[in-house]
Amino acid sequence: MRFDRSETGSQEILFALVSLVLILLIGITPWWVDFYETGSFFQTRRDLFANVASTFANLVIVLLLIYLFTQRVKLQQSRTLELQRLSMTDHLTEIYNSRFFHHRLAKEVDRANRQKEVFSLLFLDIDGFKRYNDSYGHAAGDSVLKEVGQIILRMIREGVDCGARYGGDEFSVILIDTNLEAAMEIGERIRLAFHEHRNGAISLSMGVAVFKRGETSERLLKRADDAMYRAKRQGGNRIEPESGWRYSRYNKTA
Repeated sequence: MRFDRSETGSQEILFALVSLVLILLIGITPWWVDFYETGSFFQTRRDLFANVASTFANLVIVLLLIYLFTQRVKLQQSRTLELQRLSMTDHLTEIYNSRFFHHRLAKEVDRANRQKEVFSLLFLDIDGFKRYNDSYGHAAGDSVLKEVGQIILRMIREGVDCGARYGGDEFSVILIDTNLEAAMEIGERIRLAFHEHRNGAISLSMGVAVFKRGETSERLLKRADDAMYRAKRQGGNRIEPESGWRYSRYNKTA
C-alpha cells in the first residue's frame, strides 16, 4: 500500500532552504559584528582566529540542532504515516478497510465522471463461511479471511487498483481502467486461486459491474452486489457479470 508523501516532500525542501539561510547568517555574524564596530572584518591576526573559531563553534551548534530537529521530524512523520496506514487498513487481512474503500470508490466515481474513464467493481463473498467458521473455529476462519486478502493483493496492481475487506466475509476490488471482460478475467483468477488452494472445501462467489457515467457509487455497488448474490443462487463458486451481460466462458464451478 502506498501513501501520499507529496506534502512531506515539500516540507523537507522548505526546511532545507531555511536551514541553509540560517547557517549562512550564523556563519557571517561574527564578521559582521566586527565590521559594524571597527569598519573592517578583522584588524589583527588574533581577531581573525577569534572570528574563525566563533564561526566554527556557531556552525557546529546550529548543525547539531538542525540534526536533532530533523530526527524528531522524521520520527513524527513515521508515526503519522503509521497512524494513517492503520486507519486505512483492516487489521486481520492487512488490506484496505471498508472506510477507505468507500472513500476511494467515491473518488473514482468523481474522476470517471469528469474524465470519461472506465473502471470496474468486483464484489465477492466466501461461500458457507459461517458454517466453516462454526465447524473449524474462529482461528481457521481468520486464516481463510487472510488468505482471500493476500490472493486479492497478488492478483491486482499495487498502487493502481484497490482491494478491501468490505465487512465480515465480503471483499471488494476497484479495478482502474478495466472493462467488464478484463474484470471478469481478474475475478476468475482470484476465484480459481482460492478454489485450488482450498481443494474445493470452501469457495468464492463474485459479482462484477462496470461504472456507467453519471451514476453514483451506491448504484454501482448495488449492481455488483446483485451480481454476486446471483452467483450464490446458482450454487456459488462462480463469477457473474451485472445484469444484461453474459459470459459463458465463466459458467463453471471448478
